[in-house]
Amino acid sequence: MPETRPLVMVVHDDEAIRDALDFALGLEGADVCRHEAGGALLADPALPQAACLVLRHHLPGMDGLEILARVRARGLTMPAVLLTSHATPDVQARARAAGVWLLLEKPIMDDALVSAIAKLLRETT
Repeated sequence: MPETRPLVMVVHDDEAIRDALDFALGLEGADVCRHEAGGALLADPALPQAACLVLRHHLPGMDGLEILARVRARGLTMPAVLLTSHATPDVQARARAAGVWLLLEKPIMDDALVSAIAKLLRETT
């Protein structure tokens, strides 16, 4: 029987970031489902199977914390990573309250994001 690969769902409006995460996380043994906006993630029937979410904080329409609030309102508790360019005390407090597992401020150095997600997946799957 083939091994099941964990699913990481990424919401980011930059295609190059989505592509890079898809490639790097694929090398770590994960399947990646990429979305440009929160509405697409929320409409994805595979959302309940996600092992981890990666959300950009500032997105057109619905921001990453609003997306996460809607995911949590469905009773889904998978870990979430929030990427932001301004980790102000307010953003940090809102992220903690929303249950963000990891808050990373851009620019993200080296492979910090991929390494953190790979470690999480090893520990939880």
